[in-house]
Amino acid sequence: MRQFPFDVSTEEFVQDPYRFFEQVRRTSGPVHRTRSGDVVVLGYFEAMAVLRDPRFGHGAQTAQEQTNYGVPARTFLLTDPPGHTCQRARVRRAFTAREVLRLRVKINELTATLVHAAAQAGQADIVADVARPLSATVIADLIGVPEHLRDRFAQAAALLVRAMDPPQLIDAETRERIARARVSLARDINVALRHPSDTGLLRAMAHGSADPTARAETVATCAQLVAAGYETTVGLIANGMHALLQHRDQLAQLAATGPSEKAAAAAVEELLRYDPPIQLAPRSALVDADIAGTPVPRGTVVSVLLGAANRDPRAFPQPHLLRFDRQTRHLAFGLGAHYCLGAALARLETTAALRHLLTHSPRLVEPRILYSPARVARSVRSLHVRLNAS
Repeated sequence: MRQFPFDVSTEEFVQDPYRFFEQVRRTSGPVHRTRSGDVVVLGYFEAMAVLRDPRFGHGAQTAQEQTNYGVPARTFLLTDPPGHTCQRARVRRAFTAREVLRLRVKINELTATLVHAAAQAGQADIVADVARPLSATVIADLIGVPEHLRDRFAQAAALLVRAMDPPQLIDAETRERIARARVSLARDINVALRHPSDTGLLRAMAHGSADPTARAETVATCAQLVAAGYETTVGLIANGMHALLQHRDQLAQLAATGPSEKAAAAAVEELLRYDPPIQLAPRSALVDADIAGTPVPRGTVVSVLLGAANRDPRAFPQPHLLRFDRQTRHLAFGLGAHYCLGAALARLETTAALRHLLTHSPRLVEPRILYSPARVARSVRSLHVRLNAS
């Protein structure tokens, strides 16, 4: 069971984990060892070092935590090189320049349609009316999911992201729903694999999937992409818009540019730093190692807190302020061998959402915003705004 130096079960932590991160960093520094012997990394430079270091990976924890991520442990999410490299390469073959260009056009067209409809209504929930349908359509299109299965895919993804949380925070009813979603998703992927769309990952990976082992790997990989790619992009769009609406000066500065695609894309990088949709990158020490002088024996559980690293004042002056003039590289998508494969698409979707939403002068309707109960994946639950129709 993963241990932390703060109580992650409280609503106060869900609403503002950064306050807790800062308290621990002030008393313990950038690396903290818990009473159980786990190591928690809160510093930017220390997090960078761990994420790049092949001495830290998933091998030592896979057996005991294989059910905690909503996908089987055999996918490349929880494997280390060289197996990880081979599996990841299979997926990357689907990300051709032509495919990314096709998705870029589709993302812009779909975002424009969704935001226009929301603006015509005058008021909208950015999460339900823009972020969720956009992310669901893109991830389904990327994989090559038939139209009649897409709603079920999105529903399963929303549940599977909870499986990333510490098991003690998931009640019995939610565990049962997660289990059913996992079975349903695997069944639907198997169906789609027999009749893949003309484009997408399933078509690219269908060759050789008659072999039971290859087929299982394909199903698990696609399930992982659904779980990881859907809810996290929703979180990025929702968290980013919420941050902008809280910093009216930065919102006005961005809106004054048009906003141009270049300015919106640059803003997305600071929004990723400020409130990333994934807060934790789990690792284990594969051999005896150390982190900034702290001994880390083989098998030690290491929790790299991405949200904390992105608020490290040594790397980001005034880290709790949103500033679009920052240059330092954030860690929201991880680093090294496990760098997020869907980072480019998440950036494209969020950039498109910002550009289209800001042309309608969004204003918050409700002052208090609630977050999803998930701890590892952080996302605003709903974000009601007023929008100008023109």
